[in-house]
Amino acid sequence: MHLPTVLMRLLAPSARAFEQATKDPIRAQEKILLEFLSRNKNTEYGKKYSFNKIKNIEDFRKNVPVTSYEYMRPLVDMMADGRANVLTADKPVFFGITSGTTGKPKLIPVTEYSKKKKAEVMNIWAYYVYRDHPDIFDGKVLAIISPEVKNKTKAGIPYGPEDGHAYNNLPAVVKNYYVLPYELFYEDDYDARYYCMLRLSMEESISTIATLNPSSIVLLCERIEKWAKEIISDIDKGTLKKDIVLSKTTRKKIEKKLKPNHKRAEELRKLLKEKGQLLPKDFWPKMKLIECWKGGTVKLYLKQLPQYFGNVPIRDFGVLSTEARSSIPMSDKGSSSPLAIQGNFYEFMPREDLCSAHKRYLLCDEVETGKEYFLIVTSPCGFYRYNIDDVVKVAGFYNKTPMVEFIQKGMNAISLTGEKIYECHVSDAVNAAVAELDVPLDFFAASVEMGKPDKYIFLVEFNGNPGAQLRRELLKKIEEQLCKNNSEYKDIREQQLLGHPVLKVIEKGGFQKYKAKKISEGTHDGQFKPPQLVPDTAFQINFRITEEIKID
Repeated sequence: MHLPTVLMRLLAPSARAFEQATKDPIRAQEKILLEFLSRNKNTEYGKKYSFNKIKNIEDFRKNVPVTSYEYMRPLVDMMADGRANVLTADKPVFFGITSGTTGKPKLIPVTEYSKKKKAEVMNIWAYYVYRDHPDIFDGKVLAIISPEVKNKTKAGIPYGPEDGHAYNNLPAVVKNYYVLPYELFYEDDYDARYYCMLRLSMEESISTIATLNPSSIVLLCERIEKWAKEIISDIDKGTLKKDIVLSKTTRKKIEKKLKPNHKRAEELRKLLKEKGQLLPKDFWPKMKLIECWKGGTVKLYLKQLPQYFGNVPIRDFGVLSTEARSSIPMSDKGSSSPLAIQGNFYEFMPREDLCSAHKRYLLCDEVETGKEYFLIVTSPCGFYRYNIDDVVKVAGFYNKTPMVEFIQKGMNAISLTGEKIYECHVSDAVNAAVAELDVPLDFFAASVEMGKPDKYIFLVEFNGNPGAQLRRELLKKIEEQLCKNNSEYKDIREQQLLGHPVLKVIEKGGFQKYKAKKISEGTHDGQFKPPQLVPDTAFQINFRITEEIKID
């Protein structure tokens, strides 16, 4: 029987139960909350906050405080050192680690129970993918991830990126469809890793690409032109280029499966001759779906995908972090999806309450469409009323359950003189300017430069070579849109408390050099999030500036 058909039959009861639960989300939320508390009532944390006396949501919110990671860090450190029964009755078998791009890396406990609960949410997500794309396994799967184990804690518990952990624990029947060997993701040489990805995947018929960040897909596509002829030669001969830097283990693993493939090599040569370039939409004609993030700051990269893949649909992974999988996309449309009400317990702090002495914590039936909130999560990993520092927007409701989309990391904001610029303001302004002027970018990031007066700077790497006038227009449009997005910024600019912004053009390939540097320092490839608002005034020294453009 066809694999997606089998999987749909297995997962359909869970999907039906989820859809039924969305009609009465508070009931589902109280059920999962009490399950967590009952399970962990005899832990140190459970005893401290009297979990055994909590009978309902109201009791829970009276007894247990809202926390941050820094509050939880000493307790997690105890677990990492081998102490049992701290936050969870179940022993951690792994610690997920954040990407580290927003601060000091965090260890997130993973137990067999929390893996099971998170997998239940993932399975419902997968059901809707198979329902909408029953031909998704007509070819191979190209997944780009980070390796699971980076190191071990003092107690010998492994830790690393969670996407690698999930990849390594796929069922064998599904893993057989994946084109890349897991060992490849341990390779440190950036060029070698991407060459191998293309060498192996371009020989196959790929039907879906899966990776958290679409920037990884764009980078892969940009490398095709550079290596096209060498890859075709390797496919023809059944070889792997000798001068790329790979460990003996990985090279042996890859070369063991290689055979001369004259037919595929000739197909690629013919496409290259006819089209003048090799594009995935031509050499992977059976591509059915791209799976990646769609919310927040990645929209710039989503806009670049059609030039490589045409109109292939894109399915969001939903509001997803190392701490919690918080929503379940049910279609390819947009980036909002129903709250995963059976996987975690949620509260919502209105964004405007961030600096208030009297913060409100709303339940999922109290939020409003169009409003933005900080997400407060109680999860099976042992975090209770935990401010995950994600801002989500309520886009509407599915039955009575909120549909949420990720907006940004909550604390990623700059306020030099009271303007309170958030990353989403910058992202929206640049994306709107790029769309209006049709000036493609490979990278942008906003930062600040101190002076008399202080000012914002926009570091950009162009995809192509737009003329001087168009570059100036881009800066003007960004400034206009930023004033439109943020009235406080507009007022501050009019008061001349902030100077004119400056567009700084970086050398071609500058972003990829920066990304490679961050990865070499320990940031995980699959989880790398291109920074789009950086308060560090020294950030620009990471790039060679080739031109500065100012508003007249």
